[in-house]
Amino acid sequence: MLSKRDNEILTRVDASEPLGRFLRRYWIPACVSSEIAEPGGKPVRVGLLGEKLVAFRSPDGTPGLIKEFCPHRGASLVYARNEPGGLRCLYHGWKMAADGAVVETPAEPANSKITRNLCHGNYPVREAGGVLWTYMGPRELEPPFPDFPWTHLPPEQLLVVKMYQDCNFLQGLEGDLDPAHPNYLHRDFSDEAKQRSWTGAGWQSISDLMFDGAPVIHCEETPHLMRVGAVRKTADPAQSYVRLTEWVAPFYTHIATGPHESALFKAWLPIDNERCFTFYIHYDPLKPINVSAIYENWGHYTEGPDFRTPHTLENMHLQDRVKMATINFSGVDGAAVQDRAVQESMGPIYDRTQEHLGTSDKAVIFYRRLVLRKIAEMDEGKPLPATDPGLDFSQRAASVFMPSDMSWRDARQWQEKVERERPLPDPVETSDAGAPR
Repeated sequence: MLSKRDNEILTRVDASEPLGRFLRRYWIPACVSSEIAEPGGKPVRVGLLGEKLVAFRSPDGTPGLIKEFCPHRGASLVYARNEPGGLRCLYHGWKMAADGAVVETPAEPANSKITRNLCHGNYPVREAGGVLWTYMGPRELEPPFPDFPWTHLPPEQLLVVKMYQDCNFLQGLEGDLDPAHPNYLHRDFSDEAKQRSWTGAGWQSISDLMFDGAPVIHCEETPHLMRVGAVRKTADPAQSYVRLTEWVAPFYTHIATGPHESALFKAWLPIDNERCFTFYIHYDPLKPINVSAIYENWGHYTEGPDFRTPHTLENMHLQDRVKMATINFSGVDGAAVQDRAVQESMGPIYDRTQEHLGTSDKAVIFYRRLVLRKIAEMDEGKPLPATDPGLDFSQRAASVFMPSDMSWRDARQWQEKVERERPLPDPVETSDAGAPR
């Protein structure tokens, strides 16, 4: 269990808090580019790390991210006119540029010094992979942009999904740190359910792990943050099933997927201390992805402006007790919704002084200790993980059968060997169920 203070450090994201300062030292997603697709279109609210911001695309196509409230009298700039050169507040016509310059104050005298002396709060942005990214930390400490390979893929090989989650981001992130939970939370019973979910949708690797629900877990620190290996027994003592997950600071993970399967990259974006967005980045570096199969399996189709699914605590995430008896372990449809159901059920911020951890929580414990140490090192002026300009960001996760006498660290290389020896499978055929891109 954590102490009360450590739980606060690992969950509170405001700029004055240790974790808030840590998260602000990285480039992070602010919104999906589709939210501000139209040049000169309407601005959108962005809640991020306890701050209220506005994203917009100027008439010339340049994106911006500035504080939501006009520096004059506090009117929301979500209502503003999107004009060449910036957002013009409806209240008194002040115009704020993407770089924070107050460029016009038409209700003031011509000799007013406001435009020379005032700068509105703003953050730098970059667009890549269908995402608008921002850096919210000290400008002099700005790290290199994390050039993940998926950000360069064509649209048919990439799907960016944004989903609202009604709890602190750490509850979601720690789910991805838990290699044992898929054997229970994501287990299907019937053949029909399996065809609608993992196996039928092209993720045989999840079905393969179901043989052993108590994996041996290994963790190690890396220059990016950490690596987790989960080694499972199989029916053949000479063979193990190994899943390798790569973590990149501050909250990115490459989820384990098998040979020739589409990949999954996830990010956990705190809106504030009690709410977050999950970004699911589905991609395939070699071929188009099956969008309908992804939505049908994960159940995470959303639309702006709120990016919510119909599942809530109030309706018990549409849990069906009849399905629980015969279809799947949870009675909840969709892997993303299954995760969210248990994570939201913990409350807005779970009190980790009350938990009782076991061997299956090894990666969770490792992550907590590591991030607490990195926060302390940040305050000592030491370099942070994933900020070395010499690093690349081409990590890859793995989920593969391999000889039991091989190291779990070799899972990626072994999976790539399997892929070289095994031809690409035919595209997965599914119904038109699910939602369009």
